Amino acid sequence: ARDFTWERVEAVLDAIAVHLLSKGETGVVVGSDTRFLSPEMAADAAGRLASAGFKAILADRPTPTPVLSHAVRSLGLGGVVNFTASHNPFSYNGIKFSPSHGGPAGSDVTSSIEALIESGARPEQCSGGSVEQKNLIDPYIEALGAFFDRKCIGGSALRVVYDPFNGTGAGLLDGILRSSGAAVRTIHEARNPLFDGRHPEPNENGMRDVSREVVRSRAGLGLATDGDADRFGITDENGVFVSPHDYLALLLCHLVEKRGGRGRVVRSVSTGTLLDRAARELGMDVVETPVGFKYLGAEMLEGGVLLAGEESGGLSVGGHVPEKDGILACLLAAEIVASSGRGLSALLEELWARFGRLFHRRLDIALTEETRRRVSSALLEAVPPELGGARVASTDNKDGRRFMLEGGGWVLVRLSGTEPLARIYLEAPCERMLSSLEEHLRDLLERGV
Repeated sequence: ARDFTWERVEAVLDAIAVHLLSKGETGVVVGSDTRFLSPEMAADAAGRLASAGFKAILADRPTPTPVLSHAVRSLGLGGVVNFTASHNPFSYNGIKFSPSHGGPAGSDVTSSIEALIESGARPEQCSGGSVEQKNLIDPYIEALGAFFDRKCIGGSALRVVYDPFNGTGAGLLDGILRSSGAAVRTIHEARNPLFDGRHPEPNENGMRDVSREVVRSRAGLGLATDGDADRFGITDENGVFVSPHDYLALLLCHLVEKRGGRGRVVRSVSTGTLLDRAARELGMDVVETPVGFKYLGAEMLEGGVLLAGEESGGLSVGGHVPEKDGILACLLAAEIVASSGRGLSALLEELWARFGRLFHRRLDIALTEETRRRVSSALLEAVPPELGGARVASTDNKDGRRFMLEGGGWVLVRLSGTEPLARIYLEAPCERMLSSLEEHLRDLLERGV
């Protein structure tokens, strides 16, 4: 009600409409997540776009982002208007616009829309527009069948705990798993715009409820998706969180060695290099991009990509939508466990024995005026000679500032594009070095030493 207001929403919708009309597009998919007023805003948006002459396909329920991405591609429409703040806290909301390819909009598109907002652009009112409410989930489920092995899951007697974080994945991922023959216990499934008082991000902290329930119910796998189901979270059969850094490498081995997949591997600069080690041994090329799935999606649109993923819990595979898909990520985890007949803990031990283990941590530093100054002066404008006792060997500025350390490991510092945070990503070859890096960085930012 302070920043995300109806007036501002209408200004953004008008700018999107003018942008699409300038491209000759008159069809759009409109959807939302489960946040406060998101479905109501989506319905209002569909009507507003229809009054500008658009054929608006309105999702008939709060719908995952990857489902909307599939819909705009399969229906051949011009774009997606999606009311969601994804994994951010309940007090946020946002409008996510995707062009006709279904992936995140590139900087050129968002800059064009921002300029139209600033200019107060509005489309002319005209007849011929329409609003059609439509089930977009069933066609998505049918298409998803080409990307995971339903029969393999069904023949494994797999037991799963799933947490949709009161979001759009409820009834979808668990429904697919149950219809495939798995036994599923779903928690936090009812719509709640406050997300049961939790931050709807399926990271290690957010998945504590899943971990406890996996142990209590003796399940073989724990799964979670965020509010709009584009991000994933996974625990092994012991309730231990599986880092996306490790899962991406494990999934790559599965796709290549069990399915015969080939193609480029794409990862963001913040994602760990265990994936690179696996790719090299498997004879795959790795492409590194800035942070943000719009960069990974752009690589997918060029073709020839087998797997694209990032440390924040987003991935997609070649032939699927060029957008993060937490539903597919979780189904592939179920397939890996089902096909091997073993838990993820044993599979990860084998992975680390084969390629070596790397350790990761992410520090989210709230940005006040003072902390912003310290982050900038200490890490973005200067190059410290050493971090955590390791000499800085080189730096790069692909996205923020990354420090490559002697003996292995790196530190990446960048400002978040969605929250008032500085994000600091750490990779180290051992836990002791990881802790030393964290201690040094916190001292540097808190006390300037």
